Amino acid sequence: MEQKTNQKGITLIALIITTIFSYDEKLKSSNNKGFLLTTI
Repeated sequence: MEQKTNQKGITLIALIITTIFSYDEKLKSSNNKGFLLTTI
């Protein structure tokens, strides 16, 4: 049971990291600084 939860957590973290990286790439291709400030 504990291992299943841990695996789910790792998958969630990996998903978040992937989302952040893809989001970061989108920011770089667009006008990043002003856009980043509006999202914070």
